[in-house]
Amino acid sequence: MDINSIMSAQVSQLQQTLQISIMDKAMNIGAASTIKMLNDMPEQTAVHPYKGNTIDISV
Repeated sequence: MDINSIMSAQVSQLQQTLQISIMDKAMNIGAASTIKMLNDMPEQTAVHPYKGNTIDISV
């Protein structure tokens, strides 16, 4: 094996490692911002569609 092929293989491995690292950081940032957004949302309770209302079921 000559030095060029060894260097090429090492550069390829370094690129792959760097891409994985960047992708991991981006996913962590995305997850953190999603969690922050969910925590900042105001607490709202869903209104039940018919509970508490009068329903006329005569036929």
